[in-house]
Amino acid sequence: MAIQMPALIRSEKRAFNASFKRYSYLESSTPVPIAMWIFDFPVTFGKIDCNFNARIVCPKYIDDYLALEDGHVKNAITFYLLDGQILKGIKLVGLREEAVRLFHKTIRKQLSMEYTKAEYSRYLEAMYQYSTEELFRMGKIFKK
Repeated sequence: MAIQMPALIRSEKRAFNASFKRYSYLESSTPVPIAMWIFDFPVTFGKIDCNFNARIVCPKYIDDYLALEDGHVKNAITFYLLDGQILKGIKLVGLREEAVRLFHKTIRKQLSMEYTKAEYSRYLEAMYQYSTEELFRMGKIFKK
């Protein structure tokens, strides 16, 4: 996940390095399910959100991601902190298995449906009528 922070300041870099203590996973109740992750970084950085549309990803990558390893889900997520085209930090984090399984469920729902990019965008836009804080509270909250 790329996090773009133009004109990055020292306190933002420290917040990134400190990482998040909590995160939330939300599957929207819209006709096209939107997968949303919200990560609660320290104050200077704040909460950041990202969404995922499985239908635009190469099926081979999705199949590989959904495949279990020794009975466990692949739970690693890598964050890249960027200031323009300059890499300022990398962080590898393991998410809770329960959270990743919820994400897998949403991916499978998306793949079982037919919808256009325009439809996905319309429902995503509807989700962004909520603040990042509201989206965080609407999701299932996990501690790191």
